[in-house]
Amino acid sequence: MLKDDRVDELRAEWARERPDIDTSPVAVVARIGRAAKFLDHGMDDYFGQHGISRPSWDILATLRRSGPPFRLSPTDLYRAVMRTSGAMTRRIDTLERAGWVTRTPDPSDRRGIMVSLTPVGLALVDAVAKGHVENERRLLAALSEDEQRTLADLLKKLLVAFEEGDVPAKGKERA
Repeated sequence: MLKDDRVDELRAEWARERPDIDTSPVAVVARIGRAAKFLDHGMDDYFGQHGISRPSWDILATLRRSGPPFRLSPTDLYRAVMRTSGAMTRRIDTLERAGWVTRTPDPSDRRGIMVSLTPVGLALVDAVAKGHVENERRLLAALSEDEQRTLADLLKKLLVAFEEGDVPAKGKERA
């Protein structure tokens, strides 16, 4: 039997005050939200030890995963990391000032630019990547490998439904 968590407590409060409301979705949605905050905090701590933020990591890692020459357009980066275009511009500015990326003209479009990892940026990503995955493994240590696979499959099913528009949602995708 699992120990009660804060979500159990808030559901009990709703049951006491409004027994007519079925709060079973809260058991999932609130736990995903709370777990995400704990995971974000754990990852922010790890990245902070390396002088970077998680949004910066997302851009640097996306460039690294793109393969040589580790270069993408700002639009491709924006789509890959799902940030607003204004936030992407500011983040690229920060990464460029740090010497981790450069902007260069797009060889296939005179009006465009490309964002590329510098050798220093590439070395940073390669130095941080393995530890990042180990940190994620540590953050998930309360779950067995089978439980992690099951959770990953269930979350994938939910995300595919959101991504395909099968779950009605107001507004545009923000994550």
